[in-house]
Amino acid sequence: MKRLILSIAILLLAGIVFLIIKPADIKMTEQSMEPETRIHYENKVIVLLYHDVQEPDAAGMPLPLTVTTHQFEAHLKALKDNGYQVIGMEDYVRFFRQEKTVPANAVVLTFDDGYESFHTRAYPILQKHGVPASNFVIGASADANDPKKGQYLTWDQMRELIRAGHGIYSHTYDSHRMIDTAPKGSQQPALTHPAYLTQRKRAESAEEFRKRIRSDLTFMNERLHAELGKHSKLLAFPYGAYNEETLQAADEADMEMLFTIREGINTAEDRLVYRINAGEPYITADALIETIRKYHQKNQIFLRNP
Repeated sequence: MKRLILSIAILLLAGIVFLIIKPADIKMTEQSMEPETRIHYENKVIVLLYHDVQEPDAAGMPLPLTVTTHQFEAHLKALKDNGYQVIGMEDYVRFFRQEKTVPANAVVLTFDDGYESFHTRAYPILQKHGVPASNFVIGASADANDPKKGQYLTWDQMRELIRAGHGIYSHTYDSHRMIDTAPKGSQQPALTHPAYLTQRKRAESAEEFRKRIRSDLTFMNERLHAELGKHSKLLAFPYGAYNEETLQAADEADMEMLFTIREGINTAEDRLVYRINAGEPYITADALIETIRKYHQKNQIFLRNP
């Protein structure tokens, strides 16, 4: 009888112990069943392009080259949820120089034109998510800017952004405009075509054209250095337009990397940087991820967490 009672006691004790340790066992099992870590690509960088950020209740139809604050935040969340890692521009520059590697699934966020919304709307969202971005600004717009009217970043705002870990680079000083190239005819980008000199009734000579664009790029580098300190010399082409003369002027102005609006994925060999347009009203978070995937699907690898 005593043996039977002892056996029952042992069984009860074992059941109690099982109930105590089972939740921990389940938790450990859940941890060991973490989803696969998605490596879409390695030793490559995808660069996204934005321009302006607006509030979602802005009056009228959405404007081209704009995203709402809600849309931009959804983009950042989708990037994180799908395994992409946002890195800073200077990390990308060091990767281009082959001084360091980048993490798998690296993404760089860029904005063009230096709109004030980068500070007032994008900046708080970037800080909330703990990711950096860079803006290619127009020097003449910054110098002529009236802080009371807004629209473009001020130098003080740019200094604040840099202190917070974001980047400011060149979108030319005063070549983000269309110019007349003949008395009658269509206008062309200032950085790629000789201007028509109305008072002289002729177009710029080849030498005058090269000198103008070289001086513009060099002066912008000087303005950035004077206002913001030492910086990498990077250029985003206005309108994405460039030609052999533009590339030569960029070389003479010591521009290190040149950002286009051609879409693709970048290696450390690509000085002419591909950028995927993410900054349109119709680009949802899902649409952005689908577009990005087009450029790396063949490279995707899956590794299980240890």
